[in-house]
Amino acid sequence: MKISAEQRHRLDLAIERLFSKCHEVRKRRTVKLGETAAPRPADYVEDDPLCGKVDTEWVKDIEPENSALDAVILELLHAAPRPDTSSLVKLGDDNLWVWGGPTPYWGGSMADDTLVKGADYFHAKNVVYVYGPTSDKMLALHGKYKRMLCQINANCRTPGAQGGGSDEENAEILSRLSLRYPNIVGAMCDDVTTNYMKIVLPERFEACYRALKKHNPALRMYGVVYTHELDKKDFSYIQPYMDVINLWFWHKDEILEYDEKIELCRRAFPDKPIVQGIFLHEYGRSDAGNLPELLTYQLDKAREYMTRGIVEGVILLGDREIKKWPESAEAVRKYLENQ
Repeated sequence: MKISAEQRHRLDLAIERLFSKCHEVRKRRTVKLGETAAPRPADYVEDDPLCGKVDTEWVKDIEPENSALDAVILELLHAAPRPDTSSLVKLGDDNLWVWGGPTPYWGGSMADDTLVKGADYFHAKNVVYVYGPTSDKMLALHGKYKRMLCQINANCRTPGAQGGGSDEENAEILSRLSLRYPNIVGAMCDDVTTNYMKIVLPERFEACYRALKKHNPALRMYGVVYTHELDKKDFSYIQPYMDVINLWFWHKDEILEYDEKIELCRRAFPDKPIVQGIFLHEYGRSDAGNLPELLTYQLDKAREYMTRGIVEGVILLGDREIKKWPESAEAVRKYLENQ
């Protein structure tokens, strides 16, 4: 949607106030990014002994500023035209993925089957297996899924999961393993472009790309890119080494400008397929659960662009957010069931 100068000012004012509140809270006590969750019911009992600790006070501490920003977002959202979804591509067997894996960070779980539980919750047939080791044990555990992407780089990886090898070595290992596990269709490079200020250099990408294709040229290289990077960095040098762009909205207010951000992505990566990432946890502004209405809007827009042949699928992140933000997770699950 087109946001006017007056609307942008209102958004920016609300964002600034929320930023100040978050900064104030973090000065008073330690709250790690991503390790926040909705308040638990009085009778809540954690059934996963390998689940990381979360801060359930954060949501209350960032009020009323977070609700004030949400109110502006919802006002603009409700005034925006919505697509007729009756004729749009549905999310399901071939185009819906769930992202996850064993991690001690962000309130995640170190259970081997954490992604299995997450994917099954959303009835997804495809998974993006990240964080954990790329071992026979873990690949077999996820063998029931139709298609699987596996992380090859060290960014955000669980300690020890990379196995001491380089990103390039991990890419070749995955290439070889894909011959025995045919549901592996590609590799995911997490947060690869965040390591660069202005120009994303090609050397690491080229090495991983060539290693990934060494034993199985059909594998595709996926890379995580954020919408707030698109007009700030030069991605031209990595064009030959990125098969698919996994695009994420780090800041919830940017979802309102979905059309504009998709166009920026197409300019930054001409002719490259896009897979839309959906954050149930909103990291950029609130470090809290994303608005159900905003998630619904983003899913609608993704399906609109899938119908137009511009976006080819959706990745939900993911498994660890189901317990952290049950309202957001349930809203997405119901959307998928009733689309």
